Amino acid sequence: MKSLQRFFRKPIDLDAPAVALDPFPHYETLRRSGSVQFLENHDAWIVLGHDEVQTAFSLPEVFSNRPYADVDAVLLAADPPEHTAIRRIVSRHFARDVIEELEAFAAREAASLLKPRLDIVDDYARPLSEAVAARLLGFDLDAVEKIRAAHDFEQSVRTLDELAERTEMYRRLRDDGLADSQARSLVRLFWLASTKTTERVIAECILALLQHDGVRRAIERDPALVGPFIEEVMRLHQPEPMLRRVTTRAAQLGTATIPAGAMVYLCLAAANRDPAKYEAPAELRLGRTLPARHLTFGYGIHHCIGATLGRAVVTAALRTLLAAVPRFRAAQPLEQVTYCATMTAHFIERLLVEAAPA
Repeated sequence: MKSLQRFFRKPIDLDAPAVALDPFPHYETLRRSGSVQFLENHDAWIVLGHDEVQTAFSLPEVFSNRPYADVDAVLLAADPPEHTAIRRIVSRHFARDVIEELEAFAAREAASLLKPRLDIVDDYARPLSEAVAARLLGFDLDAVEKIRAAHDFEQSVRTLDELAERTEMYRRLRDDGLADSQARSLVRLFWLASTKTTERVIAECILALLQHDGVRRAIERDPALVGPFIEEVMRLHQPEPMLRRVTTRAAQLGTATIPAGAMVYLCLAAANRDPAKYEAPAELRLGRTLPARHLTFGYGIHHCIGATLGRAVVTAALRTLLAAVPRFRAAQPLEQVTYCATMTAHFIERLLVEAAPA
């Protein structure tokens, strides 16, 4: 009977709007059939377990980043040994003194954006993220406005490629010996990664503060808890819940054998809530003792090179808001917060807050 029930069960469509909006129950349904499995209706494999996702990250020669070549083929979609050489060059541009200067700049910029009523996305997280990215790369205000005016991803890529040579980062990368096309691709990657990811994490953190009064009060009493809070929010809510890989050869992962040339989705959202790794995995706990680090920024050679900068900017955004407007509150019912939700992306589109009356 159980085998017949499995046979007639309707496959889960992870890209269906209702599923994408709240995918976590569906991940758990899938997990009951195994941490690695083939989704016939998506013609792809999905990896749900923390250990299995981490293993896939650790084997870039098998689980290739090639699906991201349209974003950046130089670093993001590159595999060793090419990736190793480029990352060594690029890492110098994310040195500690650079991060510290950008964090101080982010705090000043965040303070300048505050007003009694804010859409956290359009009025705070997005302009702050763009300002920091522009300072990192060397884009002027005119260039930022042109990038912002792009209507879709393809136009954004074209605009970034056209404007890249105007940046200090482009000139530094060329001085490092990179070709014109390589430098343009990396400028494009750094802009897209540092703006979108940071913007989304800031918005999720502020929503979490509105949803969890006890957590918010704890942070107000002890600002040092901002760091653990950000990590918990990033564990629970990833800007990109799925990362794509393609197998270069047949691979054993968990109990499954994945054939060569297969599309594989590394489900960070499920891995970060793996009950085998985290007690009460869906709960936000400031005092959580993690048996394993979350995988939101990846793992191994493809661990996000801008992760330290992203954390610094989010920290500056939260501390600035909490210090300047300690009694901010939602200016809309939280159940009406709007999201963009697909199988591979999940982020807040609009979140209104305001300063509470004195």
